[in-house]
Amino acid sequence: MTEIIKKIAYTSIGAASVTNEKFKELVEDLIQNNHFTEEEGKRIIDNFFYDLRLQVDTLNGSVKMKMDELLKRYGIYSILSYKNEVEDFLNEMRINPSILLKLTTKK
Repeated sequence: MTEIIKKIAYTSIGAASVTNEKFKELVEDLIQNNHFTEEEGKRIIDNFFYDLRLQVDTLNGSVKMKMDELLKRYGIYSILSYKNEVEDFLNEMRINPSILLKLTTKK
């Protein structure tokens, strides 16, 4: 599952990078051909990046919500709380290693 998410993220970043380069080239061509002034070109690029940032943030929020739903199916109600629980347990083990003796084992 995490591999799929990684591939989606890498693909999205790659697509955004290519789009960014092509978009800049297009705006530069339009400025050179006097279709836009330099200020208009900068404004267009700034608006594009602002909109792109909003879309990336929305996508991140959607992925987080889906991950939280998936984790809830397995009894993990929040990745942050689970992370904190694991860190607390590891810190407790560092302080008192005898806790390991109290863990249940499968036979």
